[in-house]
Amino acid sequence: MESIEITQSLSIIHGGIDWILWTGPGGSFSSAAAYDMLHPPGPKVDWSSLLVGTFKIPRHRFILWLAILGRLSTLDKPWLHHLGTNCVLCRADTPETHDHLFFTCSFASKCFMRYGAW
Repeated sequence: MESIEITQSLSIIHGGIDWILWTGPGGSFSSAAAYDMLHPPGPKVDWSSLLVGTFKIPRHRFILWLAILGRLSTLDKPWLHHLGTNCVLCRADTPETHDHLFFTCSFASKCFMRYGAW
């Protein structure tokens, strides 16, 4: 929808040289200004500080973001039913869900206790 608005706001000069100039507030090109124009900020969420920071590893931020949204590929997803649904880490007769992995799985708890103390 926004790309339609941006396209409609462009003025076309007939007979002139075809070029695009994207300037920031100071009059010179700014990739940050272009990014901000194309990706306006969304609503602030309580957990954003977990994902934003200079010392956060991008891969970890991405996996944490998926976990917060409940989008990790756990065995409780319908497209993975051919694998079974029980937790393969603790071998309990419990479905592998986000809640189980992060709160009740004995194996994951041991990992969090051991590696969470870094």
